[in-house]
This record gives sequence, C-alpha cells and structure tokens, in this order.
Amino acid sequence: MTRLNLLMLAALTVLSSNRAMGDEAKPTIKLPAFEPYAVDGAAMWEQFTDSSASRWRRSQAEKKGEEGLRYDGEWEVEELTKLAGIEGDKALVVKSEARHHAISAKLDKTFDPATDGMVFQYEVKLQESLGCGGAYAKLLTTPFAGEFSDATPYTIMFGPDKCGESKIHLIFRHKNPITGEYTEHHLDQPPMPPVDHLSHLYTLVIHPNNTFNMLVDNVEKRTGSLLADFVPPVNPPKEIVDENDKKPEDWVDDAEIPDPKARKPEDWDEDAPLLIPDEEAEKPKGWLEDEPLMVPAPDAEKPADWDDEEDGDWSPPLVPNPKCEDAPGCGPWERPMKRNPEFKGQWSAPLIENPLYKGQWAPRNIPNPAFFEDLELYKLNKIDAVGFELADVASQIAKDVWAPKLASENEVEVATRPKPPPAPKPQMPPVLDMFKARFVEVIDSIHAFYEEFTNEGIISALRNERHGAFGILMLAAGLSWMMWNIVLVFGFVSRIWRETTPRAPGAGAAAAGSGDAAEGSSTGRAAAAATTATKRSAKKSE
Repeated sequence: MTRLNLLMLAALTVLSSNRAMGDEAKPTIKLPAFEPYAVDGAAMWEQFTDSSASRWRRSQAEKKGEEGLRYDGEWEVEELTKLAGIEGDKALVVKSEARHHAISAKLDKTFDPATDGMVFQYEVKLQESLGCGGAYAKLLTTPFAGEFSDATPYTIMFGPDKCGESKIHLIFRHKNPITGEYTEHHLDQPPMPPVDHLSHLYTLVIHPNNTFNMLVDNVEKRTGSLLADFVPPVNPPKEIVDENDKKPEDWVDDAEIPDPKARKPEDWDEDAPLLIPDEEAEKPKGWLEDEPLMVPAPDAEKPADWDDEEDGDWSPPLVPNPKCEDAPGCGPWERPMKRNPEFKGQWSAPLIENPLYKGQWAPRNIPNPAFFEDLELYKLNKIDAVGFELADVASQIAKDVWAPKLASENEVEVATRPKPPPAPKPQMPPVLDMFKARFVEVIDSIHAFYEEFTNEGIISALRNERHGAFGILMLAAGLSWMMWNIVLVFGFVSRIWRETTPRAPGAGAAAAGSGDAAEGSSTGRAAAAATTATKRSAKKSE
C-alpha cells in the first residue's frame, strides 16, 4: 500500500561565495539539458526553476542574544558555475562570504510525522571550499510565522556541517510531556560528510518503529534507534537518588577494626632505627683520607681589576682534586649504612572483621517524579516548512534526478582537471654523465688541435698548453697504429712468399715422419694420425 509518508526537499542547496570563480577551463563535453521532473502528492517539490524565487523568503532577523548581528547574507536562484553537470540546472546559491544566512519556504500544507514516519531528502553542492559553515536544513515546527532565525522552533535539524569537527547533524527536539519543556537530542557518533565540489544527496528516513536511516549519495551511512542512539536520552530513568536521604548516625561502615584483645610484644622496640652502620665494612685500599675532594685551580690568577678592599680577599676557584681521579675515594671515610634487622617500626593491633559492620551506605532510590516513557518518538511535532514525498519515490528521485547529474559532473571534473606536467626526461647515471663530459672534452681538444695545426703548424699545436699534451698522445697513438699496420702487412707478404716458393725433394716425407714433433701444423697432425692407424691395423692382423 502506498502511503504519503515522505517529507522531502529534493533540491540543490548550493554553497558558493561572491568571489570570482576564475578562468576555469570550460568542459569540452556536451552537457545534458535540464528537464523538469514531476513528483505527485509532495507537500513541497523544489527544483529551483524561474518561479521558485518568490516562495523563498530571505531572513533579515537579528540573531538571538547577539544585539546588532543580523542575518544579512544574500541568496540567489541561479545556474551553477563550478562543475555544472546539467545545462540550465539552477540552485539556491549562497552569495555572501563570511556572513550569516537564513532562508525559508512554507510547505503547501502542514506535515505530521505521526502518521507514518517521514523521509527528508535534499542535495548539497560546495562550489567553493568550505572553511567554517553549515549546509544543514531545519524542518520548522508548526506554527511557523515571521522570519526564520536561530530562535525559530524546529522539529528536526539534518545535514552537513563543517566548523571544527565535520559531521552530518541529526538533531530532533522533543517535548517533555510533564514539564512541557523542549530538549535537543543529538545523534551520538554522527558520520562525516564529503567535502568535494560534486553534488551530494542527503537522505533521512524515520520509521514508525522509532528507528532511522541516514544515507549519503543513496548509500547508508548510519542507522540506529531514536530511543538509544541520542544524547541525552529522551526517556528519563524510572528512579533517582533521594537527595534528602541522610546516613544514620549509628551507621557503621568500617568493614574491619583493630583487634581490641591484641597486645604489643615485650621485645618490640619501636625506637630501633631503620638503618645502622655496617660494622663489617672496611675502608678500601688506596683511599686518600687526607686529600680533599676539591682543590684550588693551580693555573688560576687574580684578575687585574680585582680590588681587595671592595671585592674582598681573592681566592682561586675550586676544581676536582686530580689525585682523587684514580683513587677509590678521598676525604674522611665513613662506614656505609645497612638495614637494621631489629627494625619493626610502630606497633599497631592487627585488623579483624567488624561485628557491627552494616555495609557501605548509599542514599536510597525513589521514583522519579519527572519520569515518562515515550515509545513513539517518531511522532514528532508537526512541520510547517519544507515538504514530503513517498519513501520509494525518494529512491526513484535519487535514480532519475541526482544520479545522472553526478555522472555528468564527474565527466566535467575529469575534462577540466589540470593536465599533469610532462614526465621528466630520464637522467643519466653519474658515471655515464662523467664519461659523456670526458668524451665532449676529447672532441673539443681534437678540434682545437686541428685548428691550430692548420693555422700555426705542428710545432705550435704541440706546444699549446690547452691541447698540446693531448696532441702528443694523439700523435703517438697515430704512429703506433701505423707501425702496427706495417708489421701486419709485412707478415702477410712473408706468408704469401713462403707458400708460393717451391720446396726441395724429400721435404714432405720428412714432415710426415716427424708427426709427433710437428703437432703445431695441420700436416704434422694428419701424418701422425695415419701412422697410428697403420700400427693398429698391423697389430690386429697378428
């Protein structure tokens, strides 16, 4: 069964300031256009269209107890300027910086939470970083008339606040049915709100079983009981301490007393000292009994401006006696003290159970004359300002209105996010840097040497202090390279000449016969292998 049990301000309460927004990068993505969303049966459904400004009344009342301090902050219904996710989407925007703001709008009809509980839901968007301020809403108690201020009675206060400790307030006012006085009851351990520049949805649901749910962005952040999770508790204790109750004069609350039959032993010496000299102790060997611990400084001199008549007789400052540094001690020796085995201290009778003991006295409890038990706390005071809707409708609104807006804002935030600086070029390790510097020096020296060699001649180039030594090394390296090439060419020519010169007869046989001695040549190794094979064959035939 569908019931009208949703109190709702499903709108944007946007915190901003009158500061310039700066040259914020415009998003390159195409934003979806604003489309009005219809909600049937709501006491108040607000999307801040062009006709909304007339229903909201800006307060200019004076703050309670602060003479001359008024609610003079300005409000405007205008399009968003920071991370707008919907083209043409408007909000109720705070326009004044560091001032007190208050604004209200009456419901189309009074809402009574006693019917089926309630749901209260609205959006908050921080267009500027919030230093100290609130973005909470108050559901104002019936009857509401006049200007809204901190003195206006409210039924529920709900929403984010950042001033010192950041928290999501949940406070309800309850009327004592006996005294008629109202008390504010604060949620114990409230959750923390988000603090970015995106639109966030705050939802409060109060059920007819006295439980509540607090959601942020359609995610549950806190749940609990109106009876158990608020400070101070709504229902007072059934009994209280009787302040007029007095302890009887004959009341005995000493559990133990000294034993009246106990007597001090005859050998008990109360005058025996706790410590006595150790008669077994002996003076350590090497103890310098005649040497003082401090002696006059030997190198001290009387100051030149010292006047004995005005300053008195001068004496050098004292310093530790150097003779005592290696000795076990200096000065008169005294026996060390030890605990006296005969010490017993003051005698007192041992304690025994008190036969007259009645226990620890405490004033009695009496019925609390102010006791009441309200088990239907969800039946809060009727509300005149802001509106209501169905609980399932609240979830649908979050899905149809808030969720697409947040998705679009996230795209804008990504599109306008400052591009990260390019990654720095990888730097060479110190060793590679050193080799690079040396290589550059070598190239520079070669160029300089060549320049002077071309213009001034080889002698001048070699004598130059800057690159002469390097030129000599270069010349020596060049000559060495040339000599090495001459040696290689000479060896190559010699080998060709040997291979092309005809040999004398019998040279091959001699080479074959000397296989073992000629293992360094391929011909000698082949001959040796052939001889070995011949010997093995002959042995097999035998």
